[in-house]
Amino acid sequence: MYYLKSLFGLVIILLSFTMINGQGYEAPRTRMPNNIVKQFINAHIEYPKSAFENREEGVVFIAFNIDKDGRTSNVHVEKSVSQVIDSAAIHLFNLILWEPAKYYGKAVKGESSFKIRYNIKRYQSLAKKRGYNEIPLPFEPLSQSLGIYTVKKLDLAPEAVVDTSYNSTQDFIIQNLVLPDAALKLNLTGYVKLRFIIEANGLPSNIMVIEPLGGGCTEEAIRIVQLIKWIPGIKNNEAVRTCYNLSFKFDPADEIKSKHIPNQSNTGI
Repeated sequence: MYYLKSLFGLVIILLSFTMINGQGYEAPRTRMPNNIVKQFINAHIEYPKSAFENREEGVVFIAFNIDKDGRTSNVHVEKSVSQVIDSAAIHLFNLILWEPAKYYGKAVKGESSFKIRYNIKRYQSLAKKRGYNEIPLPFEPLSQSLGIYTVKKLDLAPEAVVDTSYNSTQDFIIQNLVLPDAALKLNLTGYVKLRFIIEANGLPSNIMVIEPLGGGCTEEAIRIVQLIKWIPGIKNNEAVRTCYNLSFKFDPADEIKSKHIPNQSNTGI
């Protein structure tokens, strides 16, 4: 009888494992599209000075748990490179927002992993392309909290930093936003609505598509957001993370001057 009970318990465990890991299960994923994750890493990664000098390289594997609301916990290094690189990788990972695992469309607890590569030659090439080794900070000090604020809860709202050759942020958008050829041929009209985080360092992150538009318009709106650096939101005299929404209008019938940002909002995540 004891043997049968033990066997029955083992069968239940195996069936549960099969249900979780089999058909119908979706692993946790980042809130930003997969193709944007690499661009996020490229913009935000910093090579620790001591690790660079000691020629430390490798891939950090980070494991974590995630709850039904997309909150991560038990974040830890599963495969280490060095203490200083591991620490930098964990800091970068903690900026990423996640969607929970799902089982037949219902949010469930899950486990996953994420890897970040540190390669000196590649980093040197990347730093040259993006124009900086260390991210220049437009405001200090930076809050150590990972909390995200809406604009209404800030002491000072984020402010876009654009070249003085542009009269305003809107002028920057007008001059740089391009209606893709595919959208023009399809005569697509509409809006692309994006939500993203303005990090305490002034760079955008976690770009999420709230309302897409085909013909390359979504990608074009994302490209523009990635071009803009910010003076971050300020709370209690510290730079903090801010949730920000932008909508971009695309209309083949418009003159280029009418391609603008029609509204901004501060809806939270």
